[in-house]
Amino acid sequence: MDILVNGEALAFEEKPGSSLGEVLAAVDDLVEGSGSIIVGIKVDGAELEAAGYAEAAARPAAEVASVELAVEAAREVRLRTIGTLLELLGLVARAAAEPAASAEDWRSLREGAADLRDAFGGLFSADELAFVQRLASALEAAGDSPGASARAAVAAEAARASSVFGERNAELVDPVAEMRAAALLFESRAQELADLPVLLQTGKEELAMKSVLYFVEVFNKVIRVIPELRQAGIDSAAIRVGDQALPEFYGAFNGVLKELTGAFENKDAVLIGDLAEYEILPRMRSFFSAMEEALPK
Repeated sequence: MDILVNGEALAFEEKPGSSLGEVLAAVDDLVEGSGSIIVGIKVDGAELEAAGYAEAAARPAAEVASVELAVEAAREVRLRTIGTLLELLGLVARAAAEPAASAEDWRSLREGAADLRDAFGGLFSADELAFVQRLASALEAAGDSPGASARAAVAAEAARASSVFGERNAELVDPVAEMRAAALLFESRAQELADLPVLLQTGKEELAMKSVLYFVEVFNKVIRVIPELRQAGIDSAAIRVGDQALPEFYGAFNGVLKELTGAFENKDAVLIGDLAEYEILPRMRSFFSAMEEALPK
């Protein structure tokens, strides 16, 4: 079998007895590992559509003469998909605010959300996909002539998704600015970490947990942004936090967060205070200091 990727021959040795689906899965792993996504497949010159994939995948690979793959950079596909989703969310918000929106408008919005959920779900993380699924569900529940409560529910889901995907889009477009934004978010509320024991001692457990979740979200943001820094010419593999490479730092920091979670479960205010003051705060400050050194001036 000849395998072409964007017109170039791919050196790939198929295992005897493999199905076409097994070959495509193995090639997809190679493509994904290079930071790209398969966006089109031809088998023996014929376009392979989603509806016919299962049947084609079951064919013995030995019966196939050629496979042509169209491949694009995952970042570019993700940018386009999020851009399309943001446009859809704007249309949803306008329809939800307009009682006179037609049944055809609502059907189009419902179909658009379902298409993004079903066709592009693999481009989203699990938490991102959950926002798209909730939007699609709200539109399905609204039907063709939604009342005020249904429109309000749709509007709320659209607003939440717009906030999330607006941020994701910004992270892709300007990761340097978003890394600096994350540093500012951290510093603006860093004192809250030092105040955790006081919150617990005064019975404000829920507020204390919200503070911890805030800093976890800040850290999740920087983890998303770091791979995107390559487009700004930054070699993230060369960044060190103290004497640790980034993977080592992540591992150690996650260990501290797990310990903090255990301390919360045990309502150990002393340990929570020690972890916040002597582990989390200095580690995050060291991390953002290392980031600032690496970012272009």
